[in-house]
Amino acid sequence: MTRKRGKMEKIIRKISFIGLSIAMFMGILDSTIVNIALPSIMNHFSANLTDTSWIVTTYVLALAIFTVTSAKLADQYGRKKLMLLGLTLFGGFSAACMFAPSLFWLSVFRFVQGVGGAIITPVVLPMGIEIFGKEKLPLITSAVGAISALAAASGPPLGGVILRYFSWHWIFGLNVPLALSSFLLISVLVKETRDETSSKKIDWLGILSLSLALFGITFGLLKGRDYGWSSLVISGSLLCGAIMIIVFILIEKRISTPMIDLKLFKIFPFTASCLVYFIIAIALICPSLIMNYFLQNVLNYSALSAALVIAPVSLTVAVAMPLGTKLAAKVGAAAVNFSGMLIVGLSLLLLALIKTNTPKIIMIIFLIVHGLGFGFANQSIVSAIKPLPKSKSGLGSGIVNTGRQLGMCLGIAILVTILNVHLDNAKQNVKTDALQTISRKTLSPDVKRTASNQVRRVFRQKEQTNSKSGKKQMQELRRNVKEAATKTERLPRPVENEYLKKMYDGSHKLSQSSEQVAERINELSRIRQTNDVKTTSSMVNAQHHITSAVSEISAGQAKITQAIALVAQTEELKETLRHIEHTKNTKITEAFSKTYIFAAAFVLFCSPIALWSEKKLR
Repeated sequence: MTRKRGKMEKIIRKISFIGLSIAMFMGILDSTIVNIALPSIMNHFSANLTDTSWIVTTYVLALAIFTVTSAKLADQYGRKKLMLLGLTLFGGFSAACMFAPSLFWLSVFRFVQGVGGAIITPVVLPMGIEIFGKEKLPLITSAVGAISALAAASGPPLGGVILRYFSWHWIFGLNVPLALSSFLLISVLVKETRDETSSKKIDWLGILSLSLALFGITFGLLKGRDYGWSSLVISGSLLCGAIMIIVFILIEKRISTPMIDLKLFKIFPFTASCLVYFIIAIALICPSLIMNYFLQNVLNYSALSAALVIAPVSLTVAVAMPLGTKLAAKVGAAAVNFSGMLIVGLSLLLLALIKTNTPKIIMIIFLIVHGLGFGFANQSIVSAIKPLPKSKSGLGSGIVNTGRQLGMCLGIAILVTILNVHLDNAKQNVKTDALQTISRKTLSPDVKRTASNQVRRVFRQKEQTNSKSGKKQMQELRRNVKEAATKTERLPRPVENEYLKKMYDGSHKLSQSSEQVAERINELSRIRQTNDVKTTSSMVNAQHHITSAVSEISAGQAKITQAIALVAQTEELKETLRHIEHTKNTKITEAFSKTYIFAAAFVLFCSPIALWSEKKLR
């Protein structure tokens, strides 16, 4: 009987954790699946990209602002209560997003949905610890990490399938059955838990100051590129965020029941692990955003194809986290975290080697290396929670996850800005080189003028390389220039191609000779008429036929000469366009490489922090 009861309890614990896993999967999935639907949502509401991006911005803002607060309230009033509230908000407002009447209301619903996500994310780990015990922490975090990675990998391809066979509404509708199933499992099978050492008194000043600080910093980082980093809105937002962080720290030091016990940060492994998690979140922007940008906007992959290339990163993380857990048990978490950061830095250097002609399999291998390093470095969430008291695991989880959100926001702000700077420089270099190349090539004035105007249009400063308009403009450049190249006015003499040059010169001489023959025959006729030489009708006819034949030969020879000039110009034009395309690919690729190298240098420079992510045994 006791054995049967023990088996039943194990089954209940596993099913309970499945409920938590569904909640975690849903929250992570929604952060990656929505991005692929932005173009469809833009078309549906007839909006621009800047306005539509608020759908993503409001969600991330909610996650960043409320994750720590939710974790604290869950510790105070019950994690199960907060989890069920989070699932209700997430599922209910996912349904609301399906039927949003306007882009404004969709953004509002996404914010509330993000509040639900902010509740779910930090509560899963402490609830899992309560189900299985803290001794199973490495196993629990590995499972949570693997599920998170799988959800992140599933988002873009699953979103692509939904968009292909259904509509963008079902991107949000998918959450409704997931939230409902998770709600039922957790409400029936999971017991209520809380931090018994925590006061029920709410630190309203702490919540307010921290929320304002996180809002100011997150908003400034996310929208800096839209408003401009030197704009009053962004500089004011970041300054207010920094000031409110100081205010929050002063409040927490003086209040008797602080929202966050700042003494937690005196635990070296916790602080170091949080920093590691923060740093690798910055690095994660390289494959998830920068690489995706390269695949779609430079190599012209479809969104689904690009997602399938990047998916191995998350799939590798799902395998590397359990492997890292086993290694950490043998060699220590600090060694695994440190090696993970080194591998991430190495993978970024490998990504810097990617060119436009790099085989897809090579790119996937480089991304797998990144996933391996990221999976190892993700052990930092284990080493962060491990030294904390069990009662503080929820708050610790909230702090770590907030750090990750801020890291991703900072990564977007810094790395995308660096990339844009390098892209602008690359575009100017390509434009200058293209105009110089066109100027010195042997082309007709009309072709040179058309080509130069098209190049200026393609590389116009106002048009950033943030969509596939570049591909369309290059196609238009080719089409317009080739059309201009069919005109026969003022065709230049071939210079570059020695074979065509000789043909042109020979044909031109034959044409001149034919004209000279015709002139001599006409001159002979005039002499005869002047000298009153008697000519027969047969002689007149013969002379007429000869003159006509010579004229036709001359005209035909002129056309041949013209055709040779056209062929030579076409070859010259092809070479010019190939040179411009090659220069463009080289310079644009260098811009991405410089961004990866910067990220690699940052990660490698910060990697020694991981050595403090584990308490040393004396």
